[in-house]
Amino acid sequence: MTRLGLPCRVMGRVVGLAMGLLVPLCLATGTPSPALAQAPAGETCTIPDSVLSIDAVLPRVREALRDGGALNVLVVRTAKPQSERAPLTYPARMEAELKRRMPGREVRVSVRNLPDDSAEEMVHELKAALASGPPSLVVWQVGTVDAMRNLDVESFGAALAEGIELVHELGSDIIVMDMQYSLQTTQLINFQPYVDYIDWVTQNHDVFHFPRYDIMRHWVEDGLVDFNTETPEAKQRSFTFVHNCLGKLLADSIMTMTLDPDLVKP
Repeated sequence: MTRLGLPCRVMGRVVGLAMGLLVPLCLATGTPSPALAQAPAGETCTIPDSVLSIDAVLPRVREALRDGGALNVLVVRTAKPQSERAPLTYPARMEAELKRRMPGREVRVSVRNLPDDSAEEMVHELKAALASGPPSLVVWQVGTVDAMRNLDVESFGAALAEGIELVHELGSDIIVMDMQYSLQTTQLINFQPYVDYIDWVTQNHDVFHFPRYDIMRHWVEDGLVDFNTETPEAKQRSFTFVHNCLGKLLADSIMTMTLDPDLVKP
């Protein structure tokens, strides 16, 4: 029996269905227009402090900015690579927002996609990715695959702690991002224990937990996004809103955690 009380032979079908439900959150249907890479006019990405609050610092990012160097960010995530949609996704939007906030500063955001890797498997990839030269910051999106596979949450937490310690040892700051929120998927997969472990481990290591799961739940509950609709245009609008806002909120968080307002503009 799994933690959800489902026989193992049934769990495979559930995971497959859940992955299908998450697809609209990652990939909107249709060919994206270049105009959609920009935030819609009047878009608000405001999130209450009860959902998103800053409780950590980024000393290595601050040092890099202080010394006049480039800001290099590596995003390690479980999304499937889709090069044609890359300009629309939150890493690209984060890079654009960071450049806007720091005119004249060199900002580079690179992405490593590991769509089928658990946290433990991602730790090995983190080590390989950082071996040739650590970036100032790693944004590690983790937990989706572990929850889908219903892996042991304590082992997940141990791998998460190992990854955070590894990134620090190799000379980078780290932000840990959790999974996406989907009302339908949460009815099939229990994500909350993994979200809770991310919160606990990051607090114990004094690193920032970017709560994408709770942020997206807030947007869904407020009716700002709706992935239930069958209209491709509506799905594309929700996709664009989510990724634009996630990119902006990540950039805002990074700038706040540099703890030096003289380095950036509002």
